[in-house]
Amino acid sequence: MGARALVVAPALVAAVGGSIVMSQPASAATTWAELRQCESGGNYTVNTGNGYYGAYQFALSTWQSLGYTGLPSGASPATQDEAALSLAVRSGFGQWPICGQGMGADQLAADASSSGAGSASPSSPSDSTGTRRLVVRQSAESLLDAPDSTLFTTGLIHQVRSDVRAWQLQMNALGYKILIDGRYGPQSAFAAGLLQGSKGLRVDGICGPRTRAATFA
Repeated sequence: MGARALVVAPALVAAVGGSIVMSQPASAATTWAELRQCESGGNYTVNTGNGYYGAYQFALSTWQSLGYTGLPSGASPATQDEAALSLAVRSGFGQWPICGQGMGADQLAADASSSGAGSASPSSPSDSTGTRRLVVRQSAESLLDAPDSTLFTTGLIHQVRSDVRAWQLQMNALGYKILIDGRYGPQSAFAAGLLQGSKGLRVDGICGPRTRAATFA
C-alpha cells in the first residue's frame, strides 16, 4: 500500500445529479457513517475519475492489497464496509487523514463499519475471495479465544494481556516507542509491521510466533 493510498484532497469531489461539485470536508468523523458521508457523501458507487472509488474513496492499489478485485465502486456496500474495516485494523484511521481524524479504537470492533445497506455472501460467485476471507476471520477469532494464543491482532485491543505487555516492553527496548498498556491496537500493529519489514518477514501487522521470535531474538 502506498503512503498516499487514501490521501484526500482538501476539498472533496462528489457526483451529484450527474454533475461534479466541490465541497469542503465536514468535521472529522467519529462513526463509520460519518466517515462515508465525509469521504463520498455516503455514495458507494461514486467514481468521479479522480483515482479514488466508492464510499470510502479507496485507491485501486489499496483495494487490491486487501485481496479484492474489480473496482471498489462496483463492489457491494457490505464488501466495501468489510474492506474499510480491514484497512483500519491493518493500518489505522490515518488512511483517511482528514475525515478519519475523529475515529478511534472503538470503531475497530467486528462489523463496526457495517451500514446495513447490503450483505456480502461468502459463497457468492461475484465475490470469489469471500469464502477465503471468512475462513481466515473465523480462524483468527478461534485463535484469539485460546488463552495461550500467541497470535496478536488488533482484535485484542479491548483486552489487557500480560503477554502483550511483555511484547510491548521488548519492542520499546528495541527502540519502537509504543504505549505499554497490554492492549494490542493499531499502534502496536504498526510497530509490528516495521519490525517485520526489518526482519524480512511478511508485513501484515499481525504478531504471530515468527514475529514474536524475532522480537525476543
